[in-house]
Amino acid sequence: MNINVKKCFVLLLGVLVFSSCSTDKTLVSKGSKLDKYEYASIVQARNSFGTVTDIEIEPGIYDAVEATRLQMVGERRIQDLTEEQKEKLVLVKYAATSTPEESVISVSFEDYMTGKVLTSCRSSNSFSLSRQRDVDKAIIKLRNRIISVWGKPTKQQE
Repeated sequence: MNINVKKCFVLLLGVLVFSSCSTDKTLVSKGSKLDKYEYASIVQARNSFGTVTDIEIEPGIYDAVEATRLQMVGERRIQDLTEEQKEKLVLVKYAATSTPEESVISVSFEDYMTGKVLTSCRSSNSFSLSRQRDVDKAIIKLRNRIISVWGKPTKQQE
């Protein structure tokens, strides 16, 4: 093989490896005492762009939050909670974008009473065989991030 062809091949391979890296991130707001929260409610999604629809990602988001120690509360049932329970409630909001190159899903957890963003998790996936596969992989990575922040259920909660 010609040396120039080898150089081009190595350069192309490097570009593909670099561009397929995902940019996953988890942020926890300073001073947040996450252990005080016991309930979560998924509320209306933030704006989503691209071709990802709520129907494609909302079940994955629900499953991810349900896999934590937080007890799910339907949005319509928030009014039935006591004031003390509302103090322990986080609202879960999500957004997604999708392009032919990458699918990105982000989720924020906000204090119900103050609106303060407590945590934010972002996961992405690039260059799978299909856009749906990118979305599915991003949801799996996001689920792991959410569990790492909010913890798994205790034996008593199961």
